[in-house]
Amino acid sequence: MNGGNSAGGAGPHPAGTAADAGPGAAPVPAGASLAVSDLTAGYGRVTVLHGVSFIAGAGEVLGISGPNGAGKTTLLNAIAGLNPRCSGGVDLNGVHLARHPAYVRVSRGLALVPEGRQIIGSISVRANLELTLMARGRLRPDAEHRARMDQVLELFPGLKNRLRVPGSVLSGGEQQMLAIARALMTGPRVLLLDEPSQGLAPSVVSAVVDALQHLKRSVTIVLVEQNPHVLQMLADRTLTLSLGRIAGLATG
Repeated sequence: MNGGNSAGGAGPHPAGTAADAGPGAAPVPAGASLAVSDLTAGYGRVTVLHGVSFIAGAGEVLGISGPNGAGKTTLLNAIAGLNPRCSGGVDLNGVHLARHPAYVRVSRGLALVPEGRQIIGSISVRANLELTLMARGRLRPDAEHRARMDQVLELFPGLKNRLRVPGSVLSGGEQQMLAIARALMTGPRVLLLDEPSQGLAPSVVSAVVDALQHLKRSVTIVLVEQNPHVLQMLADRTLTLSLGRIAGLATG
């Protein structure tokens, strides 16, 4: 284990090595690298993250572990652009994203599956998935959208016969699958997952792990997870957070 508050050689990029992102910028390849540098974030007057730095390589699954209150959810929200009290760098394949709002980060290839799933229970499963059209500036399904729909339903076949039912009637496992499928519908290069196994039966956890294993190498995954078995099955490396700082790094 390595102490300190950075991992994987992360740090600020030298001048001229990264371009500022914008909605019209060229797309990055699948499985993009994610560099987080000196990330500090909090709520009100309370600072939760203290200068966290790391690099997740293209196609890597980087686990994030730590006790409750360590700052794991705050870290993912800050990377996704959902924490207004935040400073530091977030680069996707060398493209600066830190100054851009969440919707631009989604369009550039960052997708978050939040803790608690946060699907919309009052609309159908299909409608939850089709909401992602707006992230691409589309109002109606097109060929790309239909191809992504086929892919996520192949990954989570249990959703195929549930497309017309409201999200609220799904089981907890089905809701988690829908939350992951919805994020994948945006075509992410980096997938941020916050406690995907939380509250699920062991058989459902196995199904979710199997699906994520199918995604390995095709997308970079940052996985916040309390279940050590899930981390052992999926993560190439695991960072441990404690009190908003990196307390250790383990490989394998």
